[in-house]
Amino acid sequence: MKNVFLFLLGASFLFQSCSSEDDSSPQVDPPAISEAVKLADNATLGKILTDAEGMSLYFFSKDTKDTSECTDGCLNIWPIFYKEDLSSLGAGLEAADFATITRADGEKQTTYKGWPLYYYASDNAAGDTNGDDVGNVWYIAKPDYSVMYAKTQLVGHDGKNYLGDYTEGDGETSYIVNIAGRTMYAFINDAKDTNNYTAADFSNDDVWPIVKVSIDQIPSILANSDFGTIDVHGETQLTYRGWPLYYFGQDTERGDNKGISFPAPGVWPIVNTDTPMAEEPVVAAATVNLADDATLGKILTDADGMSLYFFSKDTKETSECTGGCISSWPVFYKEDITLSEGLEAADFATITRADGEKQTTYKGWPLYYYGADVNAGDTNGDDVGGVWYIAKPDYSVMYAKTQLVGHDGKNYLGDYTEGDGETSYIVNIAGRTMYTFINDDKDTNNYTNADFSNDGVWPIVKVSIDQIPSILANSDFGTIDVHGETQLTYKGWPLYYFGQDTERGDNKGISFPSPGVWPIANIDIAAAGASSAATTTSTSTY
Repeated sequence: MKNVFLFLLGASFLFQSCSSEDDSSPQVDPPAISEAVKLADNATLGKILTDAEGMSLYFFSKDTKDTSECTDGCLNIWPIFYKEDLSSLGAGLEAADFATITRADGEKQTTYKGWPLYYYASDNAAGDTNGDDVGNVWYIAKPDYSVMYAKTQLVGHDGKNYLGDYTEGDGETSYIVNIAGRTMYAFINDAKDTNNYTAADFSNDDVWPIVKVSIDQIPSILANSDFGTIDVHGETQLTYRGWPLYYFGQDTERGDNKGISFPAPGVWPIVNTDTPMAEEPVVAAATVNLADDATLGKILTDADGMSLYFFSKDTKETSECTGGCISSWPVFYKEDITLSEGLEAADFATITRADGEKQTTYKGWPLYYYGADVNAGDTNGDDVGGVWYIAKPDYSVMYAKTQLVGHDGKNYLGDYTEGDGETSYIVNIAGRTMYTFINDDKDTNNYTNADFSNDGVWPIVKVSIDQIPSILANSDFGTIDVHGETQLTYKGWPLYYFGQDTERGDNKGISFPSPGVWPIANIDIAAAGASSAATTTSTSTY
């Protein structure tokens, strides 16, 4: 028993001694794990994909559908790349971008962003990139392609095969796709850097979504200078050779190119290196233009430069030119108004005349031609009969001619006696009648209270004079200060509106509080007299 104990004790001592020696031995690093795919820096091509030994990898343009189209003898030149274990990747690569497919020949192949990967047999050493752009279908595999160049059969929305000229037939066509293999299209009705399809509210974007790709790296066959961007209703759309680019909403599978036949072949073509530069947009002649006349300044004309006119009698946004009048003054009407610079669509409208015809108006004034204007630029109709005036964009006032109808509903003549007959007078451009006050004096407003408490009854006119009808003279207009406000004057008379003239063309003020107390202003009015200290004013009833 004693011998056994001694034996065990010796064995224990020996074991402990051996353990101590093992603990003090140097540590050995585990074998380095080789990266299945790496990123290499190429002086010409930038970052490229290589295998663990640095041999370059490639994409094939014909592999549009996440399958390999390189078979049989092709594989002698372009051997497939496959790694079962992709757990180790070079810095900058993500495992989610890699996958494995089973080829038609039963072999497996590694894909990157859906594109099967290959070697090139003529690459002899690490870093060789001899396969890039071979046959315009092989391209070095890169991690940051924005677009790719595909080559495959076009198969339309109608299920038919098409060639690159959009006739039916079997044959491969090259075209640009995004990195996920989604086909990009142009629209034949677009122009250079001009999207003529997308609605402002993007309500039709589901049918033909705009391409929003940002260009970084592209295949060698393409040129960066051919790409650009445009703003489309606040979104940035990619262009190629000036053509705005779109996807087709019904291209649901990778490699689909159904849009080439929808709604008819060639309406939405693919884009490739044979695509011509988009043409500059054709600017259609505006239906209403601003022309510069040496005498009259800026005037309104039609698309052919023929002058347009206002009629003084059209005070109520209706046309008073009827019957034989139309023979000399044909109406101007355009259903679709397009405007040159300096004109605003809000100033134009359409009325239906008493004869059932339509007519275009500008700032409420119906527009006409003059039959005696023969050539573009003629302005023979200006101031004809003291009632026709060239149409201008910047009239401050207009000269109206119509029946005076007082606040009491009675018709009046220009001398403020009752009767039927037209009277001429000054209105603002919106057709609002301007009045004088018989108790005022030259450049002296004897009506308006200092606190403007009575301004609602007879508001002062604050128009700034720019252009005026030819019958009027700029020298007859002026301004005065009224309690800190600027009031327009005519021949020294301060000018007012009548608060109860609520409709365009109203002239009710001529009989309020009695006929002639607040006369209209026209070229026949005498100049205002100088102020007299004896003048007394009672405004309480006015």
